[in-house]
Amino acid sequence: MNATWFRGPTRYAVIAAALLVLLFSTVVIVPETKQAVILQLEKPRLTVNAYHPGEQFGRTGAGVTWRIPFIDRVVFVDKRVLDIDLQDQPVLSTDQLRLQVDAYARFRVVDPLRMVVTVGSERVAAEKLSPLFSSALRNELGRVPFASLLSPERGRVMDDIQAALQKLASQYGVEIVDVRIKHADLP
Repeated sequence: MNATWFRGPTRYAVIAAALLVLLFSTVVIVPETKQAVILQLEKPRLTVNAYHPGEQFGRTGAGVTWRIPFIDRVVFVDKRVLDIDLQDQPVLSTDQLRLQVDAYARFRVVDPLRMVVTVGSERVAAEKLSPLFSSALRNELGRVPFASLLSPERGRVMDDIQAALQKLASQYGVEIVDVRIKHADLP
């Protein structure tokens, strides 16, 4: 094979293409709705655009950041409020009534570094939180009579469920924003 093909403009085109690929693999754009955890050789190095309560949109630290190609890996974590939906959970109340309860919980990742290290992604965090939410729901609703779900006391019950779930969810870097019971039916 003749090495003359690599002379002149072809050589410069190949070098320019290689430099362009290297540049694009160095630059990372972090959107406003995401947090980025940069892992260097799978060890946490930096968190970009982390969630802070009360921050103003547009002043969060989102934008262009740099990484070392082939050494750093960027994991994006959603900054928005996410949800877990529980359908038809069987619950036994204090007055021995079997209930079918539909509920949901809303959560936000407040410590993206802990979330990435412990579970890896929001989807896995939601999968891990779902049985914990179901357990907290059954435990709290098992302590109250069915009539309390129909009264103004329902708000206190949901706050108790939220507090119990928050104790468990903090290990994943997650904050439980809200818990609601959609409806509780007798089967």
